Amino acid sequence: MIAPFLIRGDALPALANIPEAPPEDRPHGMLWGVDLTECATRKQARAAWHDTITCLKAELDAVPGIRRVCVACLRPKRFPQQALVRLPMGLANQLHNDLERDRARYVNTLVLDVTDCDDHALLRARLGEALTEPPKWGDLTLTWNDVAESTLHEAWARESL
Repeated sequence: MIAPFLIRGDALPALANIPEAPPEDRPHGMLWGVDLTECATRKQARAAWHDTITCLKAELDAVPGIRRVCVACLRPKRFPQQALVRLPMGLANQLHNDLERDRARYVNTLVLDVTDCDDHALLRARLGEALTEPPKWGDLTLTWNDVAESTLHEAWARESL
């Protein structure tokens, strides 16, 4: 089965072997992988994130039909043990606002921390849901635990309360 969305960014193990739609099919969704596991400092992780977002925006400029973006991210693992490592909650909203302001594009945006994902098939199903079904959610930044037991729509409903 070919995914009806584009797949770009870093190759993540959980997303391996998903055949993507050819650009001539004019897909409306894009999955972007971000692997921050080798970042040793917050500064390094922040710089890698900003480089990723710059590349993502360039790809969106090249494929103007994209209306939904899902950024699947692996958190850094080389930080000191005492450092709390998580994705800032406003990343999806910030990316959405940047795209709307700088490029006059309305793009539903999901940033999903897949670091703790232990069910790759379910992850693929959740990402397919995010990128192919009509969106019933706004811009979201979620962890795997948020969507492991519920759909994205249910997670969005919980977050919006």
